[in-house]
Amino acid sequence: MIATFRRLFLDHPREVGESYLHHFAAAARFSLGLLRLSVTAFVHAVVPGLHKTTVSDEIKRMADDMGYRAQVARECRMRDAGAWDPGL
Repeated sequence: MIATFRRLFLDHPREVGESYLHHFAAAARFSLGLLRLSVTAFVHAVVPGLHKTTVSDEIKRMADDMGYRAQVARECRMRDAGAWDPGL
């Protein structure tokens, strides 16, 4: 039971160097942003003259942010494994 709890709620946030609450906040922020973009894309579908580049611009920005977070997580895992050298 404890192992299942740890696997479901704690392992992944620790793998990326975050607490559960910090990971929750980041994931929830992305989720709400995607929800907002979904509504924006639907508005654009109904009225093509509105939000012409809003969704694509924001998705690109979010992808850059996710890429940065992934890089930080990789560096954290490498550091924890003893294979990280800041001089590289």
